[in-house]
Amino acid sequence: MPMTSKNMAADDDALNIIIDKANVCFNQANTFFGHEFIPATCNLKQRGKAAGTAHLQKNELRFNHFMYQQNPEEFVSTVVPHEVAHIIVYQIYGDTVRPHGKEWQAVMQKVYGIRPSRTHSFDVPPQKQSYEYHCSCQKHHFSKRRHTRARQGVEYVCRGCRSTLQFVDLNK
Repeated sequence: MPMTSKNMAADDDALNIIIDKANVCFNQANTFFGHEFIPATCNLKQRGKAAGTAHLQKNELRFNHFMYQQNPEEFVSTVVPHEVAHIIVYQIYGDTVRPHGKEWQAVMQKVYGIRPSRTHSFDVPPQKQSYEYHCSCQKHHFSKRRHTRARQGVEYVCRGCRSTLQFVDLNK
């Protein structure tokens, strides 16, 4: 879809709302811990199945605009604190703790008053191109990127049956 000034304005509005919430979250953590945390930069570059990601070493938060649009209120009240909590935990402990470990869970509960959850309920964008793989128990659909990696020698194993996934060439 070509970018229009209306699209860009909506993106700017969404990003500003997300940034405002992130700043609120950082301020809550500052007050709770009595420490001045370094606020992360925010953008709408997240794609795919993740609602957001925290790039710890870059002090950057990426959010999925497709998912934000589905329910902005829920997105801002759950996803933004989730990602900010990762940054807070990293600034306290470094990379010595698990991403969704007890430290992150404590920040979610004690600082933000939110039940810690690793998953979201937003719809994911449809895949543009899908490649079919199979194992002993089911079919799997790969993105173009994952298919390319598999063709280059990366081996993927089913979490269910533990067998190696094999490409199904539908053109044969």
